[in-house]
Amino acid sequence: MAASGGVAVRNQAVMLSPRGVDPVIAAHELSHVEFHVRLDAPRDQIPQWFDEGLAVLVSNDERYLLPPTAPDRCRDASPEPLPRTLTAWLSAASADEQVYARAACRVYRWVDAHGGPPAVLDLVDRLNRGEPFATLVQD
Repeated sequence: MAASGGVAVRNQAVMLSPRGVDPVIAAHELSHVEFHVRLDAPRDQIPQWFDEGLAVLVSNDERYLLPPTAPDRCRDASPEPLPRTLTAWLSAASADEQVYARAACRVYRWVDAHGGPPAVLDLVDRLNRGEPFATLVQD
């Protein structure tokens, strides 16, 4: 997560810094772990922006999302391309932490347009059956 509050270690563990001992940061990192435990598809098939945006959504991080009562939770709906690789993500996030808000907005809108939270489980199932991410989620 931005500013190293915590980090997911593959699909096995979460490490939190003293600053990261927080329910939102812990939920963000645990989201990464759970997503990857459920996913049989190769990790590099999932763009980093989707993984991070999903973690922001799951953790309900109001630094990057408007409250659940808002008609649209997006804080930043900029249409610019988002980083696909971990290296590109880390570079972008160190330059502009609001890249999390843009990723969260894309994932929030995708989830909303595809039936809510069950859409993520359906996405995982379809990816595990071999369907390419790019045909299921548009960048």
